[in-house]
Amino acid sequence: MPPLQTILTAVLTEKFEVSPEGVLPDATLESLDLDSLALAELALVLQEELGVKVEEHEAAQRTTIGELVAVLHSERTGQDAL
Repeated sequence: MPPLQTILTAVLTEKFEVSPEGVLPDATLESLDLDSLALAELALVLQEELGVKVEEHEAAQRTTIGELVAVLHSERTGQDAL
């Protein structure tokens, strides 16, 4: 499976029409013009794509791409341990 950063970039560019150049580790979800509705949809899409639950506070407007990738990694690692 591709790295989580690659998957997240693909989701943001394909489903939310975010420019791939904008998907940098220090970019916030707000800076990518994702409003609260888009963030809720993003959480659902990531759950479908990766099989991990993303809590609302983990995908907030101030969350950076790097932080979200870390959360996704942590969630996937935790599931692998089960």
